[in-house]
Amino acid sequence: MKKILIFCLIVLSVFIIYLCNMDKKVYYLTLGDPLGGTRNYGYYVKEYLKEKKVLEKYVKEFSASNMRTYDVINSIKNNKSVMIYGREQTLQNALIKADLVTMYISIDDVFNKIDGEVFDYASVYDYIDSLTDDLNDLLKLMREYCKEDIILIGYYSSSDVNDKIISYLNKKYKEVCDDYKVSYIDLDDIFRENPSFLESSFKLTDDGTMTIAREVIGIINKKVF
Repeated sequence: MKKILIFCLIVLSVFIIYLCNMDKKVYYLTLGDPLGGTRNYGYYVKEYLKEKKVLEKYVKEFSASNMRTYDVINSIKNNKSVMIYGREQTLQNALIKADLVTMYISIDDVFNKIDGEVFDYASVYDYIDSLTDDLNDLLKLMREYCKEDIILIGYYSSSDVNDKIISYLNKKYKEVCDDYKVSYIDLDDIFRENPSFLESSFKLTDDGTMTIAREVIGIINKKVF
């Protein structure tokens, strides 16, 4: 009887160790605009997870250039499917499986409202408020499927958009993220102090892309591990 009990304890210990190690694996999903050049920020985050030997799967196929809030909403509602290594993957299923989701919403949403150098600030702020409502709808929808860590990458100033508008946009988006326990990365101060991170307008240099990846990794180290 004693030997059986010892054997059971050993088996249980091995199983617990297996579960602990399994839980450390990270299923990583990126959504929205990839934000970067040939090697976008998600690539560097993926490489970091691989280096740490914790990457279970990296799914980037649901990201596309210039994706806006309603594009992501529609992709989730329609349960968009893609082929990954010859196998079908649906977005809702990917959100359910994901341990980590990072997302950047294209600033084209704001560009749609700004025409030239002269514009009505009040009208732009009202428009951003409506975008904030859209973001609320998106995060609410995402939380129906993903209960794990979500990181939303915020905005940075360029010559095309006034600093005040970007600051207001970041403030409003962060408030929504707080409601859904989503981490928000405000890049504005970092990029304002480092103009070399931008090649032109909103196009990132390699240093800019890697800086965003480092900001994401900083949150991962605090929250995911």
